[in-house]
Amino acid sequence: MAREAQLQGEGRSATADPQALFAEAVQLHQQKRYDEAEGRYIELLQLLPGHPRVLANLALLYREIRRFEEAVRCCRQALRESPDDPLLHLNLGAVYEEQGDIPAAIASFRRTLEIEPDNAKALNNLGKALHRQGEVVEGEKCIRRALQLAPEYPLALNNLGVILSEQGDLEKAADCFGRALHLEPDNSGTLYNLAGIHNCRGEIEKAVPLLEKILVLEPGHALAGHMLAALVGETTETAPRAYVEATFDAYAGRFDRHLTEKLGYTVPLVLREMVGELFRQEHIFSSTLDLGCGTGLAGEAFRKMSRRLEGVDVSTKMLARAEGKGVYDLLKRQDAETFLADCHGTYDLFVATDVFVYIGRLEPIFAGLARCSAPGALLAFSVERCAGEDEYCLRPSGRYAQSRRYIDRLAGEFGWEVLGHRQHGIRREEGQWIEGDLFVLRLCAGGA
Repeated sequence: MAREAQLQGEGRSATADPQALFAEAVQLHQQKRYDEAEGRYIELLQLLPGHPRVLANLALLYREIRRFEEAVRCCRQALRESPDDPLLHLNLGAVYEEQGDIPAAIASFRRTLEIEPDNAKALNNLGKALHRQGEVVEGEKCIRRALQLAPEYPLALNNLGVILSEQGDLEKAADCFGRALHLEPDNSGTLYNLAGIHNCRGEIEKAVPLLEKILVLEPGHALAGHMLAALVGETTETAPRAYVEATFDAYAGRFDRHLTEKLGYTVPLVLREMVGELFRQEHIFSSTLDLGCGTGLAGEAFRKMSRRLEGVDVSTKMLARAEGKGVYDLLKRQDAETFLADCHGTYDLFVATDVFVYIGRLEPIFAGLARCSAPGALLAFSVERCAGEDEYCLRPSGRYAQSRRYIDRLAGEFGWEVLGHRQHGIRREEGQWIEGDLFVLRLCAGGA
């Protein structure tokens, strides 16, 4: 948040008092009257051109309203005047992180620590950024060092709790989240994380009040709303886009290794095998669409049998990972339903691996496929298995499951035939396989 400081500097003469104007700008900033605060800061910069503290506050304002390029510009301009100011490097790193440029954020945090080695905030931010990039061990070291310097640092306690929970040490993770909440009782992020620990332990009665508190603090909190529905047994039609984005943006850096090495994930490879078995010789599809492509695991599996391969996903950070693999001809940031509804091209193969676990009701997807399916197109996908009477259900994990009966009904209703089906473990969770089903469907003549 913007903070007051004594302003000194030379500039053109004016009747305005710079110190009073700065105090007014800060007050407006704190009140979130952003347009007015921006105007005051800009007026100050006319009086005191290049003043680093004014630029720093203006950068914070731009960061808060997500005008990241302008925030970066202000930080860089301030650093020209004050190149060794650790706070400016720290703030610039925070902007880069929110912008999604993790390597640049890491460089800024490291520069902060070159100037001020015991800066706990920089250590915490560096640890978080390294963790997001998949450098988990180094990230944890930085966060633990931050806590050595500042044992009552709630953000660092929360971040250490996240790392410990991923390592399976739920007891120590819960302790970290509890200590952080003692310091910041209304921190929605920490409340959500602690609710997740209770959910993993099967302590639904402890998780629900935490999620309810979040929704009192932030009624539009999409993640808490989705998980509360999952825990109280309310089956919604689909997960909020914000929930899916947040989940996978946070997961992108370590997604491939964690999923394949820790959770035993083989769905893309098995689906490719199922598709390949339908042809006597190697078949090349003209155009393949990978719905919910993530980091590109399915793209890697299907690249050799696709003349053209496109991917769609809502997570910016997952798409960045997919782009780095160089297997896609085109990547687009969009949710599957919206993409299909607006699609103008045609595809003869659709792949959806672990996508429908975030979409309960699949009618809109099948309707969208009708708009862009070439004659005889194939659809290869996975679902978690809903074994009850419902066609689909929302599980306490926050993921959806669909029944075989539901898939058969959708296929018949929208003109597809089931060519292949396998029961298959989707991933391991708490040492147990999540039961799932893999399908390959073909569009019938005159279907869709």
